[in-house]
Amino acid sequence: MGALVPIYLAGLAALSLPLIFHLVRRTPRGRQEFSSLMFLSPTVPKLTRRSRLDQLLLLLLRLAALALVVFAFSRPFLRETSLLALSDLSGRRVALLIDTSASMRRGDLWQQAVKQAEKEIDDLNPQDDLALFAFGDRLLTIIDFAKEGAGPIADKPEVVRTRLKQLKPDWGSTDLGTALVAVAGEIDSTSDVQQSALEPQIVVISDFQAGSRIEALRSFEWPKQVPVVAHRVVLAKPTNATAQILPNEEGDELTETRIRVVNAADSNVDQFFLAWAKEPTFVKRPNETGVYVPAGQSRVIKLPRGADDLTAECIVLRGDDQEFDNAYYVVPPRKQAVTMLYVGSDKLDSPEGLQYFLRLAVANDPLRQVEVRLVEDKQILLTPTDPPPGAVVVSRTISPEWQTSLKSYVERGGLLLLVPESRDAAQLIPAFIDDVELTAAESLATASGKYLLLGEIDFAHPVFAPFASPRYSDFTKIHFWKHFSLSMKTPTKTHVVARFDNGEPALLERLSGQGRVMALTSGWQPGNSQLALSTKFVPFIGAILDLAGKDSEVAAGVSIHEPVALPSQKGKSAITVVGPGKQESRLEAGQTSFAATDRPGIYLAKTSPQPTRFAVNLAAAESNTAPLDLDQLAQSGVKMGVELTSNERLERVRQHRDTELEGRQKIWRWLVVVALGTLILESFLAGKAAQQLRPAAG
Repeated sequence: MGALVPIYLAGLAALSLPLIFHLVRRTPRGRQEFSSLMFLSPTVPKLTRRSRLDQLLLLLLRLAALALVVFAFSRPFLRETSLLALSDLSGRRVALLIDTSASMRRGDLWQQAVKQAEKEIDDLNPQDDLALFAFGDRLLTIIDFAKEGAGPIADKPEVVRTRLKQLKPDWGSTDLGTALVAVAGEIDSTSDVQQSALEPQIVVISDFQAGSRIEALRSFEWPKQVPVVAHRVVLAKPTNATAQILPNEEGDELTETRIRVVNAADSNVDQFFLAWAKEPTFVKRPNETGVYVPAGQSRVIKLPRGADDLTAECIVLRGDDQEFDNAYYVVPPRKQAVTMLYVGSDKLDSPEGLQYFLRLAVANDPLRQVEVRLVEDKQILLTPTDPPPGAVVVSRTISPEWQTSLKSYVERGGLLLLVPESRDAAQLIPAFIDDVELTAAESLATASGKYLLLGEIDFAHPVFAPFASPRYSDFTKIHFWKHFSLSMKTPTKTHVVARFDNGEPALLERLSGQGRVMALTSGWQPGNSQLALSTKFVPFIGAILDLAGKDSEVAAGVSIHEPVALPSQKGKSAITVVGPGKQESRLEAGQTSFAATDRPGIYLAKTSPQPTRFAVNLAAAESNTAPLDLDQLAQSGVKMGVELTSNERLERVRQHRDTELEGRQKIWRWLVVVALGTLILESFLAGKAAQQLRPAAG
């Protein structure tokens, strides 16, 4: 015997009320004093028939009717003889989804996640099926569900437990939405195809940080029969901040760098310190810079970079509780040995010649050790077997053999800069750039006082990119007195990088093979212009050298698991890439990209003719470690469930079975019928007793 709503049995206490009301001694409400009775002694009242129980049968019938109504409201039913056991529970198809992103490296989050996963495994029943998935920026299937018709595997929980111990967090970002969509689609389709009676369920163990991507959920219709149970692991010390390098607006990355410091919304600290370092060790340094960042905000500062820090490979942040994202890697500039050939007739020590200012411009280059080599008239021509120079500058006339040699040099990837010092030398421009013509127009004379200015400049071109900032884009103070007029043919393959204010070309570029030819129609020497005497001349020559050595470095860094495009390999040999920790990866001949960027740090690709370096960093969103509001998952359509233990599930099944039993038996109806019959009998007996009392009273 059982009751579906046993709380109503408390109403049986009301059966004592009639007895209490009947047996309580009644006392007069009012008291009136009489003078004639003041000399009499009080006596104890004697029991009379009025204070005794009378009509016991009626009283019992009324109490029985009240008790029957109470039992009817409690919904009684007769239990079955068999008892429920764990084997009576319906099976489940549980997808255990554990977060292995970089944010799980914080503190003891991973240990908490493993303990929670083991608890889920321990709570499985023999009829349950289990699959283990790991997710970061991609989903990995560690152990899949049982195949169709195979049924649950008895030793599968132990296999899952063993594979779980082999997992560890990687350095990827958190793509929670894509992982949930993939697992939900798989578990739903598997249940439909196999017509399985197992109840599907997804259990997610993660830190659920605010940087998790959930955009994939918005375009996915979540299956109604697949609930998600979320287990969040938390830290006692949640303070976390990160630093990221921003593009320098002023184009002066060597002296100072713009750094953005972001502090998480749940941080308890707002004072941090930044410094350049050759290796990511988070200790106090003498050159560090302090920065104040309130919780949930960001600050942009300029971090000075002295001469001793030019070879630093990363920026380190100190002051927070978590160090997994406190290093931002950048390819350090390295001093390269560059050979520049100069073909001209001016003397080395002549302050009126091109060579003099060219040597001054490259003398103090912090990134390169440039050797300007003067080419004599009888020097041997360049051959394909010779080491190619970084760039060739030609200002005088050259022989046809030299022209052929330089054209081959450009085809192989070289850079040729034509700066003619005379009209005869200017004939080289149409010789190398066949869609321009040298006109008969006279150049401006110094004595006339006339000059030209640069009126149209392509600041998107690498040569003028360092001057793209409004602070440096003013070229109106550079006067040009002499130039050679050129006319462009149509159609043309030549790009006019800069024009004078009269519309004539000032700087031209023509791509040829793997290299390029550039031509200045006016020289930089003081007799032709003020370019060599301006502050823009040194970065102008430096940009040309950067353009000549573009394949030596990969300037822009990438995030974890993003492919890196490597420069074209000269030859068909394999490429070896050395990553952080001296781990080597080998690329087959012909491959032009490297995808195994699974750790932050500096990578070195042994390419030919020069090795290539590139930096790999954590995704910026992974540092946003503030807690994610789980209501956002429900708002995206995810059906959120509640985790129940085996005993709780057994109790829920027992309640469900009791409800079915009570619904079939409906004993409460018979109790109501008996209660009505009892009240009818009580009414009949009460009326008969009242008739017997009238004659006695008369």
